[in-house]
Amino acid sequence: METSHHPQRSLQIALIGSTYPRSENDYEVPWLRESVNRIARRGHRVTVIAPSYAGLKDHRIDGIEVKRFRYAPARWETLTHGEGAPNKLKKNPVLKLLTLTYILSGIWSTWKLCREKRIDILHVQWPFPHGLMGILPSWFNGVKVVSSCHSAEIALAARNKFSTRILAACLRRSNAVTANSRHTAGLINKISGVDAEVIPYGATVQIEPSGPTPPEQPEIPLLLFSGRLIERKGVQFLLQAMPLVLAKRKVRLVITGDGHCRAAWETLSRLLGVAGQVEFAGFVSKERLSKLFRSCTVYVHPAINDDRGDTEGLGVVLIEALRNRKPVVASRVGGIVDVIKHESTGLLVPEKDPEAIASAVLCLLDDPALARRLGEEGFTYATRYFDWEAITDGLEALYQRVCPLKQASLPLKVTAKAAA
Repeated sequence: METSHHPQRSLQIALIGSTYPRSENDYEVPWLRESVNRIARRGHRVTVIAPSYAGLKDHRIDGIEVKRFRYAPARWETLTHGEGAPNKLKKNPVLKLLTLTYILSGIWSTWKLCREKRIDILHVQWPFPHGLMGILPSWFNGVKVVSSCHSAEIALAARNKFSTRILAACLRRSNAVTANSRHTAGLINKISGVDAEVIPYGATVQIEPSGPTPPEQPEIPLLLFSGRLIERKGVQFLLQAMPLVLAKRKVRLVITGDGHCRAAWETLSRLLGVAGQVEFAGFVSKERLSKLFRSCTVYVHPAINDDRGDTEGLGVVLIEALRNRKPVVASRVGGIVDVIKHESTGLLVPEKDPEAIASAVLCLLDDPALARRLGEEGFTYATRYFDWEAITDGLEALYQRVCPLKQASLPLKVTAKAAA
């Protein structure tokens, strides 16, 4: 069965958030980039509003116009991107001085663009603080506001009651609110009383078109972790598990990504005596990441609740592992439980528990039949529940409900019988 989309009238959509790719080869928020591109391909006109980075001017990515708002001299415009604003603020509190100009510039730039382009829907990503940027367009221009939470903004706002009240007010004022997982939806309801619609994201790493994993497994089992090297990823507990695993099996661990914890974790790997079996690969190309997913034996995601209460809102990288038919070991925290079902699509372990991580990894290495079953069931689950077409259908239907006078593209199901 094919699905085609024929918009009767296209929507003018503006999307605002703290992060968007700075060039065609920038791998920031690939899931958001994919979502924007899919909505645009359905005939809607999408403009992205994002902060400048080191003086970056307006540009286009995949044909999408990206409007960059300036909030400081170029050398100071480093509040966003990379590790993300919450982690940068923790690492360098001086950056807090930029938050006021960031918010004020964002408010003005968003209102200006919404007026000029006669925007129908403003889609706010990370509503704290970006929900503030939707107030003027909503009040004065009748723009409908959709707010999407990813859990990080809730942890950021939770640092004090005033920030929490601002976020709650922004969510209540929105015409619709979405969450990337049931975990995030629960947090939204707790602080605002709003019932959010769960709309997740899908995989963005290239996947083999069909069939089981190709026979390119390394002689020594390969463990893989991919993500930003920040506190809530919990990589130190995976490193602490390595001596326990190596005591029984030869393995290699590849860690892709970068962040402010990298140096400390590299030092930890040396202190633990496992540096020879651990590769910190940094940011890697899409091609190498795809190859790593295909060739790894087990994907391990040791996420934690960090000292600010932040954790994984969903864990898109887990979906990518499942789509590559890989057995997964992951912590039972946050939105991870929406992706990993214990002993069905992977193995869940308590957070901050190196012994549990090691035990689960060894279980999969010692039982190839179990590893294959989890990989196949994970693939089926991810294909069913994290399919990009279905995700885009849900988002487009939400846009249609929010802005009913504009006929968004609705899927027309064409069966083989009808086509005949």
